[in-house]
Amino acid sequence: MNARPFDPQWTTDNPTLNTYLNSLCAGLSVRKEGQRRRRREAQARYEASIKSIVIDLYRAHLSDPTLEVGIGAGTTYLQNMSTSRYGASFISARTFIDAMNALQGAGLVEQSTAYWHDPAGNSSRTARYVPTPGLLMGLVQTGTNVVDLRRHQSAEGIRLKDNDKALVEYGDNAFATGARDRLRIINDMLTNHWADLALSDEQLAEEMAHLRGTRDEEATQSFDFAARTVYRVFNNSDWQQGGRFYGAWWISCPSRLRQHILIDGKRTVEVDYSGLHAAMLYAEADLDVPNDPYARCLSRAGDKAERKLVKRTFNALLNADKVSRVSEIEGYTSDLTGRDWPEFKQYIVAQYPEFSHHFGSGVGLRLQRKDSDLAEAVMLQFAAMGYACLPVHDSFIVHHGLEHDLANAMNRAFHAEFGIDGKVGVEVGVGETVEGSSTPIGLNINDLLHPTGHEGRLSKFWSNKGDR
Repeated sequence: MNARPFDPQWTTDNPTLNTYLNSLCAGLSVRKEGQRRRRREAQARYEASIKSIVIDLYRAHLSDPTLEVGIGAGTTYLQNMSTSRYGASFISARTFIDAMNALQGAGLVEQSTAYWHDPAGNSSRTARYVPTPGLLMGLVQTGTNVVDLRRHQSAEGIRLKDNDKALVEYGDNAFATGARDRLRIINDMLTNHWADLALSDEQLAEEMAHLRGTRDEEATQSFDFAARTVYRVFNNSDWQQGGRFYGAWWISCPSRLRQHILIDGKRTVEVDYSGLHAAMLYAEADLDVPNDPYARCLSRAGDKAERKLVKRTFNALLNADKVSRVSEIEGYTSDLTGRDWPEFKQYIVAQYPEFSHHFGSGVGLRLQRKDSDLAEAVMLQFAAMGYACLPVHDSFIVHHGLEHDLANAMNRAFHAEFGIDGKVGVEVGVGETVEGSSTPIGLNINDLLHPTGHEGRLSKFWSNKGDR
């Protein structure tokens, strides 16, 4: 499967693209003989629907040309979307369906995968759509690209989910209001800078092909460079559980590629809290925090694969409501551990007698709330300094010259919460150098005047900022 749900919360400030979209709406609003004119409000909703569909399909295509977008057309679904705090108020069932029909009738949007419903009621599949070559040609001719797309500032950034991971509607809430205000500061910081990957277009295409069908549904697409803002997700209908940041492309970027992330065209460094959830448990129990909380479980010092497996298993055991329900972790092999999976789980539990009551307790989501609050505090410090700071749950990516500032900010946040300093680890990015491309490098004046790839996107970003 290479698809994602429709997201109506996207727009553009580019005047050329807006002119094209307005002309598209005008052409799709020509009345047939005998057809009644829409009322002003209905016409506005109709045009807003056309624009949201076109922009989101274009965004999907730019992130991956093979990506389909699932768009529901059921009346109840659309009515719920129009009234939900997570939806879009401009949507109404009738005008949205009219917009979809008009776009398909004009040959601008086509259904790529049909709707399917399981008669047994166990599952269903929303119809999926893609932009046609004709629509893409019109969009390309406007000279716009991914830099010109942005998420609506009014889109809900504080999300609450129930035990089944379904979004929960909620009313006025003092905590959510404060968190939303702080999130706006963070997102302003993120949108004032351009994050990208120092990979050639050829390398990006190879990575896209490698990742298709394996994306995290909670995060955005790995190469959707338009997705530069974040939202917070709280779990189990409880503001004290979860709260982590999602939504920006770098959060779902494979860890092996994060070393290639650039900020404003410059090399970066990633700094993480070492064994954060374990460190939190030590701190809460007034115990000294080891330099590496997972070291006691390692059979070979310095083995990154073994340490990663131990860390993931440790955290899975904290998140689960029963140890026996923890399924085999991706990357586990008995060759690496010398134990079968049940034995390996019990081995991890036995190595931490001081935390035995936490394993299988579901405490992980409470700890996620704390680590998300740490992340919020760190990013607010960087926003106050006017620098970019990209969150990746328990780590952060900044310009390489800000490594010590980031480590200090992380320690201040940890100390403010737990009364002691946390431990941090550092990984310097590759940055600024594109490696492995089979395309020869030569002096080409056209390339200098009209850069492509990540350099072209950065150039467009600076140009857009200059136009404001």
